[in-house]
Amino acid sequence: MMKTLKHIVSLTAVVLSCWSCADLDLSTKGVFDENVLLNSDYGVQKYFTGLYNDLPIEDFNYAGCGNVSDEIGYSTYNGKGYHPGNIWQGVKYSPAMISLEGFSRGYWNISGAFGYWPYQNIRSINNFIEKFPAYKDNFSEEAYLSYMAEARFLRAYFYYGMVKRFGGIPIIDKVQDPTADPETLKVPRSTEYDCWKFIYEDLKYAMEHMSDDRNQVYRANRYAAAALMSETMLYAGSVAKYNHYVGISGQATSKGYMGMPSASAAEFFQYAYDACKFISDAGYTLHKGADKVKAYKEVFLGNNAGTEDIFVKTYDPKQNNADFKMGLSHAWDDSVLPLGEGLAQQSGVRLHGVWELLKLYQIPAVVDEQGKPIRFDRMADFWDNDEMEARCKANFLFDGMVEAASGTTIDIQAGIFTSFPGVAADAISDPNVDNDYTLKYRLRAESHGASRKVGSKADGTIVLDYSDSDSEVVNKYGVVKVNGIHGCPFNTQDEDRSRSGILINKYVDDKGTTATRRLFGSTQPWKVFRYGEILMNWAEAAYELGLEKSDPALMREAIDHVNEIRERAGARPYVMVDSPADVGSGMYDYPLDENLQFIRDERKRELCFENQSDWDMRRWRVLHSIHNNYITTMFYGYYVLDEGKYIFLNEVNALNDRRTTYQKRYYYEDIPSSEIAKNDKLIHNDGY
Repeated sequence: MMKTLKHIVSLTAVVLSCWSCADLDLSTKGVFDENVLLNSDYGVQKYFTGLYNDLPIEDFNYAGCGNVSDEIGYSTYNGKGYHPGNIWQGVKYSPAMISLEGFSRGYWNISGAFGYWPYQNIRSINNFIEKFPAYKDNFSEEAYLSYMAEARFLRAYFYYGMVKRFGGIPIIDKVQDPTADPETLKVPRSTEYDCWKFIYEDLKYAMEHMSDDRNQVYRANRYAAAALMSETMLYAGSVAKYNHYVGISGQATSKGYMGMPSASAAEFFQYAYDACKFISDAGYTLHKGADKVKAYKEVFLGNNAGTEDIFVKTYDPKQNNADFKMGLSHAWDDSVLPLGEGLAQQSGVRLHGVWELLKLYQIPAVVDEQGKPIRFDRMADFWDNDEMEARCKANFLFDGMVEAASGTTIDIQAGIFTSFPGVAADAISDPNVDNDYTLKYRLRAESHGASRKVGSKADGTIVLDYSDSDSEVVNKYGVVKVNGIHGCPFNTQDEDRSRSGILINKYVDDKGTTATRRLFGSTQPWKVFRYGEILMNWAEAAYELGLEKSDPALMREAIDHVNEIRERAGARPYVMVDSPADVGSGMYDYPLDENLQFIRDERKRELCFENQSDWDMRRWRVLHSIHNNYITTMFYGYYVLDEGKYIFLNEVNALNDRRTTYQKRYYYEDIPSSEIAKNDKLIHNDGY
């Protein structure tokens, strides 16, 4: 039987970089010949190590958008001694911005295009698949088949990274001879359908032959292959069903490189459904506990091998060097927590949460039926109650919460109103221009337009008290706190502290220290596949399949899976609507019933900040409908002086007026021009 991976190592061979290894320390011994690598467990695992490192896993360091080409994409050691970009920028250019989970400074290019083309990795895998049979006698039949299956899992993963970006691409499943006639090396694009089926066949083989050890989570097993199967086939089914609504046409579409026949949707949804059931039948379960907030945090910070964890990527900053040449560390804590004692030490809030995500959760209302802000005795009353679901309390830090590792009480008050006699809309208008209402009643640390600058420190970043410039207010109310120390200063830079009133807590290490809460200091692992995602894949595949087959039982089953997730989340169960309304036609380019929309929303709640939602919205073909000159919304808490109460307002993000528009062509990236220049059998995608 193969040994499992745990500790991250570095290898000097080009294809042997670094990833996780369990129960096996692989030393840095340089380049090995194939006859050494392929004749033992140790050698095969060494061969695979670099391939694991290069897998297109969209983790803490992954940057999905940006305006500088070398600051987007996967941050992995690329064999040339440097990273493809500044890996600390990963959070700053997070895909969370595309899916309306957050905003950051890196908002300028939401196409996510960076020409991912990893055929060098595929060549290494094909080489293994062709050469390994010659060494079969050195292994048991079980180990031999498992290694061959592992290679096909790895190949499927690399193809997935390309097919979801480009559609149909060249399928190369054999090692090409570089000395052959150059024309024979030019492989044309296969149809998108054939590419997804190629991935399916590799993963089907992997599910049948890889290790069945559920405790092996740092290296892929057959259940990781099934998890990838569920994710890839759900993507394919969605493309088959929804891509024709986009309306892009041209040569690539007509040849089947972009899009698939809608009749194939049921086939792919069935593959996804079956893969999820395969994992469930193996005994995977959700991690739970009596304290639902604590238990939900443990999903991401605890070792849940064999229960919820299916495939996990680990990190080890001690392996990092001064030039950041090894992709073995990340800076999540330093990038989402505010600067402060025990909190972020160098960066601070590169990614801010937004109202568009928060409002999807089960939370208390902040506006009544007349549109007036609801009054709270404390800002903490927004979350310190039984109405807010536990999952929301675990995923975010709100004013008055105590951050676990530092013991610091979060303070992100946005400002004050001397009085608030009207409705919420009175205070929310053009984000760049104050109106009569805000000029008359609102005071905050650094205000926009012509309103006053109240009690600012010299650097304009932290404001706690009024200054003499507002003596009329001080004389009436005394010295009053205007701004929280951890957030919402105005006319200052958009980092260091919260600019949205919502701090991210998901994945934040609850045992972090000042030594780890700095750039490249974080050690918490990335849960590549977990059972929570599988249940969401299962719910969506079951409901879509139920629609395709007109089978209400499948639709009811989908809601059962959703409610498994909601029970663990501490949220009320969802009751399926028997005659669902069409809620899609008013939002998208196609009809969508309200039950399926709820399943999609539940997926956003459960998988937020896991770099899933942007791809979900891409495969649903809804990004161009949502990102149409769109600007995100904040969640600001204010103190109303003449009432002694707190209110919350959903103000539009005014910072540089970061509006976004998503073009329909972005659902497929273009085939890199450099590849077309080398292979004239390739063609560009339509729209480019």
